[in-house]
Amino acid sequence: MDYTFDNTISYEDYKALRVSAGWQSVSERQFELGLKNLRYFAAAKHNGKAVGMIKGLGDNGYYWIITDLIILPEYQSQGLGKKLVGDFLEYVDNSVVKGENVSVFLFSVKGKELFYEKFGFKTRPFGDIYGAGMSIHYEKE
Repeated sequence: MDYTFDNTISYEDYKALRVSAGWQSVSERQFELGLKNLRYFAAAKHNGKAVGMIKGLGDNGYYWIITDLIILPEYQSQGLGKKLVGDFLEYVDNSVVKGENVSVFLFSVKGKELFYEKFGFKTRPFGDIYGAGMSIHYEKE
Protein backbone atom coordinates (compact mmCIF):
# COMPACT_ATOMS: atom_id res chain seq x y z
CA MET A 1 0.00 0.00 0.00
CA ASP A 2 0.99 3.57 -0.57
CA TYR A 3 1.19 5.76 2.55
CA THR A 4 1.89 9.42 3.11
CA PHE A 5 3.07 11.03 6.33
CA ASP A 6 2.41 14.55 7.54
CA ASN A 7 1.57 16.54 10.66
CA THR A 8 -2.16 17.08 10.11
CA ILE A 9 -5.26 15.16 11.13
CA SER A 10 -8.99 15.86 11.13
CA TYR A 11 -11.03 15.61 14.31
CA GLU A 12 -13.06 12.79 12.73
CA ASP A 13 -9.94 10.74 11.90
CA TYR A 14 -8.52 11.42 15.37
CA LYS A 15 -11.74 10.21 17.02
CA ALA A 16 -11.79 7.10 14.83
CA LEU A 17 -8.22 6.24 15.81
CA ARG A 18 -8.98 6.65 19.53
CA VAL A 19 -12.16 4.54 19.25
CA SER A 20 -10.21 1.80 17.42
CA ALA A 21 -7.80 1.64 20.37
CA GLY A 22 -10.66 1.43 22.89
CA TRP A 23 -9.80 4.85 24.35
CA GLN A 24 -12.26 7.44 25.64
CA SER A 25 -13.47 10.19 23.35
CA VAL A 26 -12.26 13.77 23.67
CA SER A 27 -14.10 16.92 22.70
CA GLU A 28 -13.16 18.88 19.61
CA ARG A 29 -11.89 21.65 21.90
CA GLN A 30 -9.58 19.21 23.71
CA PHE A 31 -8.42 17.83 20.36
CA GLU A 32 -7.51 21.29 19.04
CA LEU A 33 -5.76 22.39 22.24
CA GLY A 34 -3.91 19.11 22.51
CA LEU A 35 -2.53 19.24 18.97
CA LYS A 36 -1.59 22.90 19.28
CA ASN A 37 0.51 22.22 22.38
CA LEU A 38 2.39 19.15 21.15
CA ARG A 39 6.09 19.22 20.39
CA TYR A 40 5.69 16.43 17.85
CA PHE A 41 2.85 14.99 15.82
CA ALA A 42 2.79 12.77 12.75
CA ALA A 43 0.00 10.95 10.94
CA ALA A 44 0.21 8.04 8.53
CA LYS A 45 -2.39 8.34 5.78
CA HIS A 46 -3.84 6.06 3.16
CA ASN A 47 -5.89 7.75 0.41
CA GLY A 48 -6.01 10.92 2.53
CA LYS A 49 -7.45 9.19 5.60
CA ALA A 50 -5.37 9.03 8.81
CA VAL A 51 -4.77 5.36 9.59
CA GLY A 52 -2.14 5.91 12.27
CA MET A 53 -0.63 8.64 14.42
CA ILE A 54 1.99 9.40 17.03
CA LYS A 55 1.99 12.26 19.53
CA GLY A 56 4.98 13.42 21.54
CA LEU A 57 5.63 15.92 24.29
CA GLY A 58 8.97 17.22 25.42
CA ASP A 59 10.89 20.01 27.04
CA ASN A 60 13.20 20.26 23.98
CA GLY A 61 16.05 19.49 26.32
CA TYR A 62 16.23 16.24 28.21
CA TYR A 63 12.75 14.72 28.57
CA TRP A 64 10.41 13.40 25.87
CA ILE A 65 7.20 11.38 26.12
CA ILE A 66 5.36 9.40 23.47
CA THR A 67 1.80 10.03 24.57
CA ASP A 68 -0.10 8.18 21.84
CA LEU A 69 0.75 5.71 19.13
CA ILE A 70 -2.31 4.32 17.37
CA ILE A 71 -2.59 2.34 14.15
CA LEU A 72 -6.02 1.23 12.91
CA PRO A 73 -6.23 -2.56 13.42
CA GLU A 74 -6.53 -3.31 9.70
CA TYR A 75 -3.29 -1.38 9.05
CA GLN A 76 -1.21 -2.93 11.83
CA SER A 77 1.79 -5.17 11.07
CA GLN A 78 2.60 -3.18 7.92
CA GLY A 79 5.48 -1.15 9.35
CA LEU A 80 3.53 2.04 10.11
CA GLY A 81 4.16 1.97 13.87
CA LYS A 82 7.83 1.24 13.27
CA LYS A 83 8.07 4.19 10.86
CA LEU A 84 6.23 6.59 13.19
CA VAL A 85 8.29 5.66 16.26
CA GLY A 86 11.53 5.63 14.25
CA ASP A 87 10.85 9.11 12.87
CA PHE A 88 9.99 10.41 16.35
CA LEU A 89 13.20 9.00 17.83
CA GLU A 90 15.18 10.54 14.95
CA TYR A 91 13.54 13.91 15.74
CA VAL A 92 14.52 13.54 19.39
CA ASP A 93 18.06 12.49 18.44
CA ASN A 94 18.38 15.62 16.30
CA SER A 95 17.39 17.78 19.30
CA VAL A 96 20.54 16.92 21.26
CA VAL A 97 24.20 17.50 20.51
CA LYS A 98 27.20 15.25 21.02
CA GLY A 99 27.85 14.55 24.69
CA GLU A 100 24.26 15.21 25.80
CA ASN A 101 21.78 12.55 26.83
CA VAL A 102 18.02 12.35 26.63
CA SER A 103 15.22 10.26 28.15
CA VAL A 104 12.13 9.13 26.25
CA PHE A 105 9.17 7.70 28.16
CA LEU A 106 5.90 6.06 27.18
CA PHE A 107 3.05 4.01 28.60
CA SER A 108 2.62 0.90 26.51
CA VAL A 109 -0.75 -0.69 25.96
CA LYS A 110 -0.69 -4.04 27.72
CA GLY A 111 0.71 -6.69 25.39
CA LYS A 112 2.53 -4.23 23.10
CA GLU A 113 5.69 -3.95 25.21
CA LEU A 114 7.72 -6.18 22.86
CA PHE A 115 7.11 -3.74 20.00
CA TYR A 116 8.77 -0.93 21.96
CA GLU A 117 11.58 -3.15 23.23
CA LYS A 118 12.75 -3.48 19.61
CA PHE A 119 13.63 0.22 19.81
CA GLY A 120 15.50 -0.22 23.10
CA PHE A 121 12.73 0.73 25.53
CA LYS A 122 12.81 -1.11 28.85
CA THR A 123 9.75 -2.26 30.75
CA ARG A 124 9.50 -0.39 34.06
CA PRO A 125 10.31 -0.87 36.82
CA PHE A 126 13.70 -2.15 35.71
CA GLY A 127 15.87 -1.14 38.64
CA ASP A 128 15.87 0.14 42.16
CA ILE A 129 15.78 3.84 41.26
CA TYR A 130 12.82 3.69 38.84
CA GLY A 131 9.21 3.41 39.84
CA ALA A 132 6.34 2.05 37.82
CA GLY A 133 4.66 4.13 35.13
CA MET A 134 1.52 5.72 36.58
CA SER A 135 -1.45 7.77 35.41
CA ILE A 136 -4.73 9.20 36.67
CA HIS A 137 -7.98 9.63 34.78
CA TYR A 138 -11.14 11.35 35.96
CA GLU A 139 -14.12 13.15 34.52
CA LYS A 140 -14.96 16.68 35.67
CA GLU A 141 -18.52 16.93 36.94
